[in-house]
Amino acid sequence: MSSLRHPGLQGLLLAAVLGWAGTAHAECAGPEAMVAKMRAHPGSAAAVPLGRWYADHRQFECATEVFRSGLKAEPRSAQLHYLLGLSLITQDRATEGIPEVEQSAALDATAIKPHLLLGSVYDDEGNSDAAEREWRRALAIDPKSEPALEGLTGLLMRRKDYPGVIQVLSDAPRTEKLSIALARAFGLLNYPNQAAAVLTQAMKEHPDSLDLGQAMLVVLVKQHQHEDAIKLARTLVEKHPGNMNVEMDLFRLLVLAEHLDEARVLGPKLLAAHPKDPEVLYLNGLMERSAGNYEQAGKLLKEAEALQPDLINLHFELGNTLVILKQWQEARDELNKAQQAGDTRPELHAGLAKALQGLGDANGARQEMLKYQQMKKDEEGRLEAAESVAQGDDALKAGKSAEAVAHYREAITNQPQNPSYHYKLAIALDRAGDSAGVRSELEQAIAINPNLAGPQNALGYLLSRSGESAAAVQHFQAAVDAAPGWSEAWINLAAELAVTGKFADARHAVGKALELDPQNQQAKELSDQLARDPRARANNP
Repeated sequence: MSSLRHPGLQGLLLAAVLGWAGTAHAECAGPEAMVAKMRAHPGSAAAVPLGRWYADHRQFECATEVFRSGLKAEPRSAQLHYLLGLSLITQDRATEGIPEVEQSAALDATAIKPHLLLGSVYDDEGNSDAAEREWRRALAIDPKSEPALEGLTGLLMRRKDYPGVIQVLSDAPRTEKLSIALARAFGLLNYPNQAAAVLTQAMKEHPDSLDLGQAMLVVLVKQHQHEDAIKLARTLVEKHPGNMNVEMDLFRLLVLAEHLDEARVLGPKLLAAHPKDPEVLYLNGLMERSAGNYEQAGKLLKEAEALQPDLINLHFELGNTLVILKQWQEARDELNKAQQAGDTRPELHAGLAKALQGLGDANGARQEMLKYQQMKKDEEGRLEAAESVAQGDDALKAGKSAEAVAHYREAITNQPQNPSYHYKLAIALDRAGDSAGVRSELEQAIAINPNLAGPQNALGYLLSRSGESAAAVQHFQAAVDAAPGWSEAWINLAAELAVTGKFADARHAVGKALELDPQNQQAKELSDQLARDPRARANNP
């Protein structure tokens, strides 16, 4: 097993040794006074300091034996079970260590450290379900635990459960790491304004944080606020002089916004310091092209390609530069490489049309130009749809459900295959009291993408209210399959399974909800009802 990935856990045994493999000394030679005390009174009072001393001196096997001896005297010591488990895990003996840590957690329900350690170990092993269970148990003990919040949100981000991240971090401390995770989740769900608000608050609390500043740059670019991004990047360069990453952030933005005067000062400086860096060459190439120095631009872009042919956007930009230079064959080849790499920009087809025209392929040029025109039309439709959705969101927030419905319908006209837009319209229709419309939109969202937990759960709830329990169960099941960490969906599934008389399955589902959120009042009440219901008891296997 690799060393634990979560730095916050490294102080659980001793900060100096946790996470480092060690070899036990041939003989256990601890301080005489400690050893004598352990021999006279082999309980936790003597075992804990001696075992820690051995661990501090990398005598892990000695520490393990001390903790085992202590447990013989005090078999129900949660602390000794925990330290024994931790000592074994540190020696890459997780199979032996995990049961000890689990026993510690069972003996002391108020202790958070066992759950933090288990979450880290399970996460390290790739057992995401078990890791999530332990992180959530830790948060039930301390909702503000930063290691648990970081562990759980890291897991949810890898799972791409961005709504889950937002739910977990809504009331979390605004540390640098947690703020960046929350902002990323908002950004990946295409809510840049909320991402910016999170980062703005965090930057007030951590004004010198480079990581927060760079995260804000990403958000500002996504919002097309390039001038604000450049201003922030200049500030970061001033605060962190000599930091190449920050200077590169500024240079990228200057080239993107065509601030040529400032870019022509910074670009050559970076190129002189890093003449073989593909991105430095690439950005200098774009800068030279913007300045009209096409031959120099082509030279720099070709040098970048020789060093890193898969650099993002390189084939596209080199191809278009070669179009300007009327090097038709090379231009076509580069643009074809960009297309093969997955570039979907309309402008690629416009460039190909020019290259093919230059090569005398009039029919091929015409076909590429038709593709360009259709893609530009589709792109305009997406932009109009996004604007309509933003207006719908504002209207819904203001309680103007009818206006929201109208805006969402406009968005769907432009983007009929976007499941999120159908889901948003369903929410607005629900607030407007149009239940038939709600069902239709939820069904359309699910038909487009059946792996969206929100629409599945919402349709399950709608079907449950109309008495269609069997169908409701199917959709609640689909919701938990799509988002296994969503306790509300598990509760809904459990309740509907009970309605259909599937009590064993209902108990399992509510048990999952309580694993995820042990303090959830709804889950507790449902669990108690199932325990009291004579039908459930009669069907108890």
